[in-house]
Amino acid sequence: MNTPRGIKPLVLLFLLVLPNLQGQKISVQNGNWGTANAKDITCVLESTSQIFLPYLLFLKEKKISVYPSSMPKIYYDRSHNGEYRINLSAKDRNWCQYAFQFAHELAHLICRTKRGDSSNNWFEESLCEAVSLYALNELSNAWSDSPPFPTWHSYAVEFKKYRADRIINSDCPENFQISSWWKENKSLLYKNSNLRKQNLWVAIQILPIIEEKPEVAWGAMEWLNHSKSHKTKSFRKYLYEWKMACPEKQQKEFVLQVSQVFGIFKLRNLDI
Repeated sequence: MNTPRGIKPLVLLFLLVLPNLQGQKISVQNGNWGTANAKDITCVLESTSQIFLPYLLFLKEKKISVYPSSMPKIYYDRSHNGEYRINLSAKDRNWCQYAFQFAHELAHLICRTKRGDSSNNWFEESLCEAVSLYALNELSNAWSDSPPFPTWHSYAVEFKKYRADRIINSDCPENFQISSWWKENKSLLYKNSNLRKQNLWVAIQILPIIEEKPEVAWGAMEWLNHSKSHKTKSFRKYLYEWKMACPEKQQKEFVLQVSQVFGIFKLRNLDI
């Protein structure tokens, strides 16, 4: 290869790989964010996305526009310029809420959410809620060492406080048995995926599995909706198809661990 005059080979190599090292493109739109400004919000959201970027290269290619709204949401379809749209309801300088909501919607992007049968959407919502709880803990650690601005260092502990408050105030029943609870309430869950209190109960049960090997969890989540269609399917079949879609052994084991939380100890085609 002919090296351009004045550029050393090592420098040239760095310039070639630079696009792959850059972070995700997040564009916070102006609007009613209360007392917060778009620049500061962008810093919080970029910090949040950095939790996942080392393990999910496809996220680096995503362009995301973030808008203020009355409720958090990610849109299925990209805009005409290829951007994904995420709405957040967080206001003012409540960085914990921005991070929590953005991590949840980003988790939907990791799951490659799409249209189709909504019977098991409650599980994806719960999984994304668990990801948000995980992100809060990671942000607390990251900001303790290297906050976006030195003056934000003292805010690091607030992420863990916010996480603890959500778990403590979840009203989760004492001695909660998710396997029996799921069997008793599955008809309700199939009809309504946004039972936020119950989504959080499930998230709390899944969280330790994610925390054990987060990079495996992110990889498995990419395949959650691989087999999604408009055909209604049972939760057991949904989990089975997720496991079968995962290409790596560790990812399949992650799905099995999650299924065992619900008292489903075997995922075989014969069991469907």
